[in-house]
Amino acid sequence: MGILAAALLLAAPLAAQELAGFYEINQMEMGGGLELRPDGRFRYALEYGAVSEGAEGNWTLDSGTVRLTTDPMPPKDECDRGYASACFDRTPLQPEGEELILRRWDAKIRFQPRPR
Repeated sequence: MGILAAALLLAAPLAAQELAGFYEINQMEMGGGLELRPDGRFRYALEYGAVSEGAEGNWTLDSGTVRLTTDPMPPKDECDRGYASACFDRTPLQPEGEELILRRWDAKIRFQPRPR
């Protein structure tokens, strides 16, 4: 019975509480991070070449994928210009091991959990 229970736990999808925390970007020419709060809010910042952006809003977990939605959403003409506001609309972050992967601009951005 113990082996079956352990196998079920390993196969279970990630719970939102397990993902809450701080994540850092540790890639060449990139800096920034992501905070997933247990209350379903997030904060995001990215510095990448000439791109300097940030966002805050809500995050959800949908079938193992984290989805970010900027709230409040800036006006459309301020969205995604590579500086200031990043306008996420259920934008996916795919889990890859312990990392969360965001495909943005021309990059695969890896958010690594900060040690607790």
